[in-house]
Amino acid sequence: MNIDILALDRQEVVDDLVHRLDSLSLFLDGINDLMKFSHLDDHDLQRYSQKIIDLTECARMTLMREGIVLYLFVLCSEEHLKYKSAYFKLLICIRRRRPAFSADIGKRIASLLSVLESNFVIRCGGVDTRAQLGIEELLVPKNTLAACEIYTQTAAHVLSAQSAQESYTASNIMLAPATWEKWELGLNYL
Repeated sequence: MNIDILALDRQEVVDDLVHRLDSLSLFLDGINDLMKFSHLDDHDLQRYSQKIIDLTECARMTLMREGIVLYLFVLCSEEHLKYKSAYFKLLICIRRRRPAFSADIGKRIASLLSVLESNFVIRCGGVDTRAQLGIEELLVPKNTLAACEIYTQTAAHVLSAQSAQESYTASNIMLAPATWEKWELGLNYL
């Protein structure tokens, strides 16, 4: 069923979208209709922003219920790839139009979009988990990866040269689990 996004003020249209987003067999059709919001002007988008975010959260819950891990750095099975890719395309649309959304749902939007904020990349069996989704905007530029590798090597060298307290606050790399307790103690000291 193709819908006019402006019909979101009719409960039967919202119910139909919820039904489609709650089922993998109808999920892609529902996501495609929901993404029509990207063509709305700012005034209409703000008017429907609460429902759009509600429906996006419904889509997220469906994918999570089906066992699809919604992080960019997690490999997805071929069977579920089209659903994960469609969901991330929806998130990118929300991110592009974020200023037009109602301010009172900012925390909910931030929660949804937080999965887009990482530049963490894992290649598993020669597959880049970001490239797997086929969305160019999600790819990390090659020079960023090189910069990260250089930064990691520099940070590792700095870690060995500085005191423990300075290195934990100055570095931006993930620490080994054995050092977490010492790090927390350092935070409590501050």
